[in-house]
Amino acid sequence: MKIRNAILHSLNKNSCVLSDTELDIGSEICTAFITKHARKLLDNPASKEATFLPDSEIYKHIIGLKEGRHHFKDVCAQIGRRLSDIMNQGSDIPDGALLIVQFDNKKDRYIAVIKLNYRECFTHETKRSSSGADNQIVKYPAVLPFDSGKTEEACLIPFDPMLLKVIEKPFEVKGEMVNYFTELFLECDSSISKKEAAQILNEISDEINEMHFESSIDAVARIKTALVEQAEEAEGEISIESVAARAFEDNPKAQGDYVRLAHDAGLRADIMLGEKFVRQQFGMQRIKTENGVELKFPAELWADSSCIEMIRQPDGTNAILVKNLGQIEVR
Repeated sequence: MKIRNAILHSLNKNSCVLSDTELDIGSEICTAFITKHARKLLDNPASKEATFLPDSEIYKHIIGLKEGRHHFKDVCAQIGRRLSDIMNQGSDIPDGALLIVQFDNKKDRYIAVIKLNYRECFTHETKRSSSGADNQIVKYPAVLPFDSGKTEEACLIPFDPMLLKVIEKPFEVKGEMVNYFTELFLECDSSISKKEAAQILNEISDEINEMHFESSIDAVARIKTALVEQAEEAEGEISIESVAARAFEDNPKAQGDYVRLAHDAGLRADIMLGEKFVRQQFGMQRIKTENGVELKFPAELWADSSCIEMIRQPDGTNAILVKNLGQIEVR
């Protein structure tokens, strides 16, 4: 990562202090701080994709910077003023600093706009008097986040193609809860994040399982296996119809309901989640028994009776037989 420019504005509801000077990117401390926050945006499953609307003010400023018509510091001042105006519209948006960074990564050029909400920090303060040293605990109410906590509002803007990655949470503005970062500040059209898509897919799986399979482990494992196989074959892209066909090849009604529920939940027919993310989210099957025993294993093994077998006992209880384990490691 090569940092080109960076600037930090202070945004409070009662004041807006726009910096007239860029950050010293030659400083080791400054570079470490900027790099840590910028890298979090490059591959963050909590981010969602978005595109600028044609009349977006931020878009016009970024295009001017990209084409060399506007200076970095001037563009950042306009971005800071816009966010400050929104914060002053009777909002519940917390005070913070606005970090704007222009950088290169793997030959691609980006602008990162990161809202750093202030955090409280306790430390000691030493005073000296005629009676000696006096150490007291004091609170600093406006400390920038670094290692602890997650960035709640930020966007990564690649110059080509200009497909944004956005992290946000709703806040109250003029009495209504809104995703102000995309709707009011950036003025863009956004999709759901990878994490949100995974959560929806899990909820759909549970609903289908209850509707058609009496909440069986078999159905859940089949859906997870179908998701992983689809991601592996399509380089990380999930086709809702293909997953339904794989998981319920002998049940057209379940296939149709799966596709319908996904559509009703706002999922696209094809979703790019990435093979690694899909395996992390759906690759493992967990079972917890009534007496507290927990099992965790790759979901695809459930369909292989040479590895795992569910046995219904005469007394109505269940037994799980795990076979062909090979070498065992105790942790």
